[in-house]
Amino acid sequence: MTTPLLSISDLSLAFAGFDATTAALHGVSLHVDAGEIVGLVGESGSGKSVTAMSILQLLPTAVYARGRIDALGHEVLKSSQRELQAMRGADVAMIFQEPMTALNPTLRVREQITDVILRHRDVPRAEANMQATELLTDLHIADPLHVLQAYPHQLSGGMRQRVMIAMAFSCHPKLIIADEPTTALDVTVQAQILALLKERAAATGAAVLLISHDLAVIAAMCDRVYVMYQGKVVEEGPTRAVIHHPQHAYTQALLNALPEGKQPKARLATVASALSGTAQAQGKAAPAPGAVLFEARGVSVKYPRHGGSLMGARTYTTVVDDVSLTIREGETVSVVGESGSGKTTFAAALVGLAPATGSLMYKGKDLAALSPAERREIQMVFQDPQSSLDPRWPAWRIVTEPLTVGANPSRAELRERATALFRDVGLDADTLDRLAHQFSGGQRQRLAIARALSVRPRLLILDEPTSALDVSVQAQILNLLLDLQAEHGLSYLFISHNVSVVRHISDRVAVMTRGQIVEQGPAAEVLERPAHPYTRALMDAVPKLQTTAPP
Repeated sequence: MTTPLLSISDLSLAFAGFDATTAALHGVSLHVDAGEIVGLVGESGSGKSVTAMSILQLLPTAVYARGRIDALGHEVLKSSQRELQAMRGADVAMIFQEPMTALNPTLRVREQITDVILRHRDVPRAEANMQATELLTDLHIADPLHVLQAYPHQLSGGMRQRVMIAMAFSCHPKLIIADEPTTALDVTVQAQILALLKERAAATGAAVLLISHDLAVIAAMCDRVYVMYQGKVVEEGPTRAVIHHPQHAYTQALLNALPEGKQPKARLATVASALSGTAQAQGKAAPAPGAVLFEARGVSVKYPRHGGSLMGARTYTTVVDDVSLTIREGETVSVVGESGSGKTTFAAALVGLAPATGSLMYKGKDLAALSPAERREIQMVFQDPQSSLDPRWPAWRIVTEPLTVGANPSRAELRERATALFRDVGLDADTLDRLAHQFSGGQRQRLAIARALSVRPRLLILDEPTSALDVSVQAQILNLLLDLQAEHGLSYLFISHNVSVVRHISDRVAVMTRGQIVEQGPAAEVLERPAHPYTRALMDAVPKLQTTAPP
């Protein structure tokens, strides 16, 4: 038997706090052999990233109770800082979840890649520059010189992730740790990044530990998989065996929480209910869609380009181009497409947050002619609740903020309304006085939904409301949206790049690319029998559990 490139044995650690320690890992063991891609899967907080960062000793407040980490012949927990620094980025490299925070915003891409090469390899700067160009070329970047000259903020999310992969492979590492490398990417870019990671690993013979909460990604990429829950490895084995014949109740619950393969608009099983043995409550059936509530005709959004042109004439960039769409009472219409397709800008135009031309009609009236009360019937839930919630306010004040516009309700009235809103979205009234950062990601999304519901809207515009959530919390939010729709007759415009979520929640789907809707119709028809080449390409890029044949 060969010696694993990475071996973790019985690892337990806690984090030192002001007056106590918090246990994070409990007896974790795993190994990765040369040439393997091994998955580490579980919900947020399960200990996946803590395990990964322990390999490179990137947790300064961690207290290791017991265990051993061996990476490429180094006993990591006994290595000096000099030994660790020599290993990081050279023999062991890490691809972080969010490249925008992992890359230095003040340095051009060329400097960041060449600095890694020069730190670990004895080559002249000219040679390092040439290698940086070759790395980006190998990652199928059409114009590597342009990317090398750019700052991180000037690149798309997918391009920034390619830069991170280039840096990871720059010194020919034997072990790659990829921590949620595609979480925030749309399906086509995700497919490209995963293919590049697999291709480069095969070309260099590197072993890969791939961390994800997306079981479909794990199924498409990994030879073996470890499943983590509450700081422990609860199941391991060949990927196909674990996915098609899960043994542990937690793995079974994770798979059951996925919308893929479920009846559209059916309630999803949550991990919490499955593990506690609690019966999943059955929600009310949503009423059939009614009369037209909102109609967009020929909507375009254009922004002036910087610098203008000769003779003072202004030039424009068209982000949304002649889009028409209707939403009926009690209906969910989803808009899908890649990042940059114009989805979010179109949604912003519907609530007056982007300058639009064309016709926008609500209940048969022009949007500009609506009274303040009518305008309040259209609310938006943003993609990132953390940035849309005031960090200084208690939760009760956050969710009742819209009620204070043009009115002066008492504190008691606001708290009473907040309590009712918390009940509607499944939050505990004991958390009314918490600040936003004291809630989990899923709870913050519930806060954002509660705030939108505070003025009793008829139409909710939801911009990627589940994109950053793990599968169990995603199931909770989807169940909540379906329950609210059935109870209050809400209409939804649902913006997403997650096709399985769109398939589950939608009545109708519109597919958008380059600012235009290229196909729209009933959800099953568009997603199962796409007519447009772009829609077909989008569907082909979606990772599916079913593509992993049972063992």
